Amino acid sequence: MNKRQDNAPKLNQPGDDTLSALEVISKYTEALINADAEKMNSLRSPGFVLDWVYGDAFENSPRSAQETHEFWPSWFAGFPEMDYDVTRTIAAEEVVVVQWTFAGTNSGPLNPPVFRETVEATGKTIQLRGVSIYDVSAGLIVRETTYIDLATLLVELGITL
Repeated sequence: MNKRQDNAPKLNQPGDDTLSALEVISKYTEALINADAEKMNSLRSPGFVLDWVYGDAFENSPRSAQETHEFWPSWFAGFPEMDYDVTRTIAAEEVVVVQWTFAGTNSGPLNPPVFRETVEATGKTIQLRGVSIYDVSAGLIVRETTYIDLATLLVELGITL
C-alpha cells in the first residue's frame, strides 16, 4: 500500500525549529519596530527570561515570560511613536547579538511593569543605545539579556524613582 505524501511546502511558523536564530531575531526585531507585542510574544519560549542589565546584579532579577508579556505593551503605550534601529548584528547558531538605538517621545504613561509606579507622560524625547543578546533554541527565544543605561533614561525623562 502506498502512503500519501504531502509535498506542500512547510510554512515557517514562530517556534518552527527550522528557522535559524538570525531569522527568529529578525522577526522579533521587526515586531518590536512595529510595536507588535503579540508577535514578539509568539517568538518567545514559555520559559523565556528577560534580563535587563542596568544596575545591581543582585537586586535586579530577570523578568519572567509573563512579566515580559506585560512590559512591552506598557512601553509601546508610553512611546507610541518611536524609532528602533539596529546598528550591528552578530549571529551564531544559537546566539544573536544586536546593537541598537532607540529614540521616542514619551507621550503616554509608563505603567508597571516599566516602572514600579505609573510615570505620567513627560513629553520629552529620549535617545538610548543598547545591546541585546538573544539565546535561541528550537525556533524560539529562551533568553534576552539587554544592556541599557537606565540612568540616562531617567535623566532624559526628567524623573526620579
